[in-house]
Amino acid sequence: MNVCESERPVTGNTPPRLTGEGEGRADGAVSNELPFSIRQANTLRSLALSIGCVENLRSVEAGQALRSRMTAITPLEQPTHEQLASPRSTSASKPDVVRPLNSKGDDKALPEFIRQRHRLEREVLQQCNCSDALIEFARTRSSAADKCLSNYLIKSGFLDAAIFYWGISGRMNVRYAPDGSLSAIAPIADKLKPFETEGIVFVPALDLNQKVVFAAAPLGHQLEAFERVLDYVDEATAKIVVVTPHYQKALAVTTASANALVQDNVSMSAVHRFVPSQRKLLTVSPLVLLGAAGFAFDIFFWALIALLTLSLGAIGLLRLASFFTYSDREKLAIPKLETWPHYTVLVPLYKESAVCSQLVEALDALDYPKEALTIIFLVEQDDTVTQKSLRKLLKKSMQIMILPPGKPQTKPRALSAGLAVTRGEFLTVFDAEDRPEPQQLKKAICQFAFEGHEVACLQASLSIDHASQGWLVRQFAFEYAALFDVFLPFLSRKNLLLPLGGTSNHFRVSALRKVGGWDPFNVTEDADLAVRFARQGFKTRTLNSSTYEEAPLTLKAWLHQRTRWHKGWIQTLAVHLRSPATTYKQLGLKNFSFLLLTFLGGMLCLWAAPLTVVMLGNVLLDLYLTGGQTLDAFSIYAGFCFLFGLGGTVVTVLQGSAKRGFRPRIWEIASIPVYWVLGCIASYQALIEFFIKPHHWRKTEHGIVRHRAKVTAQSEA
Repeated sequence: MNVCESERPVTGNTPPRLTGEGEGRADGAVSNELPFSIRQANTLRSLALSIGCVENLRSVEAGQALRSRMTAITPLEQPTHEQLASPRSTSASKPDVVRPLNSKGDDKALPEFIRQRHRLEREVLQQCNCSDALIEFARTRSSAADKCLSNYLIKSGFLDAAIFYWGISGRMNVRYAPDGSLSAIAPIADKLKPFETEGIVFVPALDLNQKVVFAAAPLGHQLEAFERVLDYVDEATAKIVVVTPHYQKALAVTTASANALVQDNVSMSAVHRFVPSQRKLLTVSPLVLLGAAGFAFDIFFWALIALLTLSLGAIGLLRLASFFTYSDREKLAIPKLETWPHYTVLVPLYKESAVCSQLVEALDALDYPKEALTIIFLVEQDDTVTQKSLRKLLKKSMQIMILPPGKPQTKPRALSAGLAVTRGEFLTVFDAEDRPEPQQLKKAICQFAFEGHEVACLQASLSIDHASQGWLVRQFAFEYAALFDVFLPFLSRKNLLLPLGGTSNHFRVSALRKVGGWDPFNVTEDADLAVRFARQGFKTRTLNSSTYEEAPLTLKAWLHQRTRWHKGWIQTLAVHLRSPATTYKQLGLKNFSFLLLTFLGGMLCLWAAPLTVVMLGNVLLDLYLTGGQTLDAFSIYAGFCFLFGLGGTVVTVLQGSAKRGFRPRIWEIASIPVYWVLGCIASYQALIEFFIKPHHWRKTEHGIVRHRAKVTAQSEA
């Protein structure tokens, strides 16, 4: 949406023509455990009126979602007696008595204070070319709950909201910001939090010049109060812009959700790479390591090799254990119920017009009552191509939520906005290329009921459905089969920390909100969320259902995706090792050790892959030249650990791929270490990006695979 913000007050110029964003409305509630103060409750109600136009109860729920995140209110200074006596505010200083409008009689028969209440609103409506007859018609038809004439005219289709708020800007001599011309702020400073005064809410945003403004959307019956606000904040009037209520709602929800985790507990967010204590450690540790390498190089070198060898061997042993304890999970019986609980599906999209048709088709095929299902497509404002494609395809229970621009522009930022408007207790996430099995939601409901409330998340299996398209795709498919069909079920059975897959995660909404939701600043939000669940005492289990995905076809696309994953793992480590003692206490010995082994040990093994190749080559050369006579005990031990690591990967690949029906060839098994080398390249790119652009999201292109296997009822294993 290419629209520009006015640089000066609008007067008599032609109003901007805007396309409606009604498809982007999303509804929901956030449960609040702590009671609000009286002032916060009043602010909440005024916010609901401002951003929801009293459309229904869901607008109030959307207001609660924002207020639960932005509880700090900084009201403006109250007007002085001199300001109240100024000519501009004299006419608006009379009591504003809320009284049902009389449906009979003309305006002259009404008491003066009722006519006065609608004075400014009538002036703006007349400026918007609304005739006196139409205004009188709105007065006789509008209810007492509407409170304003313009609200009735807008809802009835007689008046464009953009034109009405353009008229307000001209009447009040403030700027009008068209829909799409402002950006949400994240992270947000304390002094820039949304505030309320005179019953009107002001939401901070950035204009096209990257200057801070406060977006207001006063209703018609609030115009006198808005005029008083402008009187006693003359020095700040230049920073106030008028927007439509719908657009203010989008800005408010996006701003609140993007800043939620940072405000609740900044130590749990990746908004900052390191805390001061970590920066001090990183400053000193290179000197210590260089000193150790200089004075005792042999000891330092062999200690490093021992650490890498132990990590690789331990990971291999865990994979071997998952292979030897593998068993097909029993199918979960799905009962026939008349009513099912409400389920929300969030689908973040960015430049995904190529897959919109197959995505809508796959989600429409979900075997779940449409009246109990809400599917929200989270689309960035500048992605107009995807928006147009979706609008042509939307089915029942589907809607689009347009996200105002803002940083970081990441998938978890979009999901956080979706969470803020989610209603119901169950939620899942699908990616653009996903094709879930039809009964996946019902299976999740049944397993949640079986597991109990301590289980916060269920991870469905992810499978590549075009595993015949080249070596790289097949290696990716082998990796997924080993991970989601063999290794993760083993971790679930052993109650170990379960790394999430980023899609087909099914959540209890209450648990998700309790841990703070997604971190918009972590580019591998699934890994971070899994650790936070474990730290809060929640459990994660696997779900016996499959979602079919599209693997990257080119090496460039694969490296982009893997670089983002590894960068997120580094971010997750940096966040959860800010206070190792606290993390250890919350996770316990078993899960804390697994955290270090999986994330830290795994990254160290990738970074040291060149050294591993050199050492392995040296061992093989000695074995060839001397027949093993020069091999020492450590070389033999390192060789066994490498074999454990490789062997654990091979057996899980064989087991998982057998279940999925694509058995690897011998040369494909032998080339697995080459696949590891590619991961090493991505890990170095991730380390560099972590320091220069930690929140940059590397986009993976989808929709380029033309032949994907069909999802059938028989595929539900």
